[in-house]
Amino acid sequence: MSVLLKLVNVTKQFGGLIAVDNLSMCVESGSIHSLIGPNGSGKTTTTNLIEGVYPVTSGRIYFGDVDITGKATHEIAGYGIGRTFQNIKLYNTMTAIENVMVGGHELAQLGLVASLFRVRELNREEKMLRQKAEELLNYVGLYETRDQYVKNLPYGKRKILEVARALMMNPKLLLLDEPAAGLNPSERTVFVNLLHRIHNDGRTLFLIEHNMDVVMNISEMITVINFGAKIAEGSATDVQNNPEVIKAYLGQRYKVKK
Repeated sequence: MSVLLKLVNVTKQFGGLIAVDNLSMCVESGSIHSLIGPNGSGKTTTTNLIEGVYPVTSGRIYFGDVDITGKATHEIAGYGIGRTFQNIKLYNTMTAIENVMVGGHELAQLGLVASLFRVRELNREEKMLRQKAEELLNYVGLYETRDQYVKNLPYGKRKILEVARALMMNPKLLLLDEPAAGLNPSERTVFVNLLHRIHNDGRTLFLIEHNMDVVMNISEMITVINFGAKIAEGSATDVQNNPEVIKAYLGQRYKVKK
């Protein structure tokens, strides 16, 4: 496999606090890679650095052959990185299909001024976005909710809807921040099955997740960080049997018995 995402000696410092400490990591194309660690270990900060939400203090980030260090968030998204958030960021007073269409705003070519005078092209673009959004809602199993307001949807469906929105730009890499958080067991099963389907259809997944049952069952590679620094990396079995990971995060519960 080729490397799709690479972090090289990445550090992020907020004043005197080092949130990410000299972190190097490779995410292979076509893999499911998870980043785990205790609360406050720097996981979400790492994702924000990848997306350009925060500038790195030092180090480099590469997406494929492109150095994306310091680039704006919309530029990075344009290279093929989609994201969902720990706290769902949907528009509650808009319908499901409208929320998904928002995710494809970069596909629209007309600017605000041009749209006032080129109505036919505007209608054509809106029709294109709506059709793509309908296809994605059908793909994730939410087609019947397309005209419902997001505020009326149950939590589990809103989680899936955010994935559909992230897929609008046809990303090569999907970043998922705590995707299973707040889901009951049946919702979690549906969500994990969807992640498997997305992965099997050719996308690379990068997860931040606290639910270890999800992490250990879905991940092909796991990176563990503590206080912003990498303390372990490897398969689920490797990580579960690493003494430093057991001490810092997992405890004895997840250790694989020989």
